Amino acid sequence: MVRPKKQSKRMTCRKKYKIAKKVREHHRKQRKEAKRNGKSKRLKKDPGIPNLCPFKEELLKQAEEKKRRLEEAKERRKENRLMEVNKKRNLETLQKDAEKRGKEFERKEASKENFQSDVCSGERSERSLKAYYKEFKKVVDAADVVLEVLDARDPLGCRCPQVEQSVLSSGVSKKLVLLLNKIDLVPREIVDQWLKYLRNEFPTVAFKASTQNQKQNLGQIKVSTSVASSELLSSSACIGADTLLKLLGNYCRNKDIKTAITVGVVGTA
Repeated sequence: MVRPKKQSKRMTCRKKYKIAKKVREHHRKQRKEAKRNGKSKRLKKDPGIPNLCPFKEELLKQAEEKKRRLEEAKERRKENRLMEVNKKRNLETLQKDAEKRGKEFERKEASKENFQSDVCSGERSERSLKAYYKEFKKVVDAADVVLEVLDARDPLGCRCPQVEQSVLSSGVSKKLVLLLNKIDLVPREIVDQWLKYLRNEFPTVAFKASTQNQKQNLGQIKVSTSVASSELLSSSACIGADTLLKLLGNYCRNKDIKTAITVGVVGTA
């Protein structure tokens, strides 16, 4: 479908000139009417003070003084307006500056508190580390055999090479035994693989700690962990203690003479 052409707003020259002519005639008629009625838009020029006026100098001075006063009043009004604007602007600026300083002060106080808390926590953690290290050194120095407790779910993550090196460097007579705890939480074949891997470095004993709430008469099952059933592993009794005691008993014998030994325990599992 063909769209209709939009009508142009251009006019012909004849029409444009005709309108301009009518406007000129209208203005001419208005001027004639104003002249006939005594009305004129032209402002009459001030003729000034005649030269023959006896007080011309005084009148000129008065006119100059009046003009000067008007100029001064105009300047004062202008200055007053500027002062009001500056006063308002200064109040807003002062308010903004006060808010800015308040926020800056709060930010500095918050950062200072955070820094102090960080310093305090850092000092506490450093003191704790020093205290733990002192206790660890006491255990290593006093023990003949050190048990490093490992979690069967992540044995390598529980091992600490610095601890093992410290035990080994404390003396030839000191022994390090790895205790693979929580074997009830890992499949048996995984436990066997970890035992095989860890025994290449140190003596390793599979172990399940007692989960009983009582402090005395704790249950103990004297059965090898390799043949313990799933029911025994899921019980609350301890498994693997007899194997550990036999190993420690072997360390007690010195040339077929039984001696007392001190056992230290390290680890978090």
